[in-house]
Amino acid sequence: MLSKPFTLIELTHVLTSESPTWNGSCGFHLEIKKDYDQTFRVQQIKMHAGIGTHMDAPSHCNPDGRSIAEIPLEQFILPACVIDVSLKAGADYEISVEDIENHERKHGIIPQGSLVLGHTGWSRFWAYPSAYRNVDETGQMHFPAFSRQAAAYLLTRDIAALAIDTLSPDCLDRTFPVHQMILGAGKYIIENVADCAALPERGAYVIALPLRAHDATESPIRLIGIVPPSLQDS
Repeated sequence: MLSKPFTLIELTHVLTSESPTWNGSCGFHLEIKKDYDQTFRVQQIKMHAGIGTHMDAPSHCNPDGRSIAEIPLEQFILPACVIDVSLKAGADYEISVEDIENHERKHGIIPQGSLVLGHTGWSRFWAYPSAYRNVDETGQMHFPAFSRQAAAYLLTRDIAALAIDTLSPDCLDRTFPVHQMILGAGKYIIENVADCAALPERGAYVIALPLRAHDATESPIRLIGIVPPSLQDS
């Protein structure tokens, strides 16, 4: 059991049949196969692999990249650096190199092996799928993301993973440059993070636990923040 002084933060959205998805279709079904009159309630889950708060493995873009099951266990427990742009991030905002440099001026250089989390505030729309996807008349979605320059900058810091509280760190550019760079470098991506505001910008840790599924390129995860006593009420 974790020592009580540590605060645990739930960073995972609850999965329902209404959960927003990339293509807008219903991505999650929980079906009762047997009910309590047969002793146990037995359920069957049907879902997209990339549903809710989930992880993209390097193999999501690269056939030679690691799958979910091949990512080393130690890479699922990481120090977290939160880039907070929530007060200025509009629908087409891209987290920039300047945003990261501002974070580093305040907190120091992003440590090697960190998870960098983009806190845009967009998770406030999670319960409203149409607003969360924010599709225009041409079919283009609009939500905050990372710029390709920011992704390249973070790779110079040798981060372990990139996360964001939207559907994707890529939005307007359908060549998915952030995915290509981050996953192509052997890192992983976490999308649809919940409650980023509860994490401090530096000093906390995250635990990201995906299903250990053979050959999976994506997986839902339980994402948990761990805040040490020294950062509480600071």
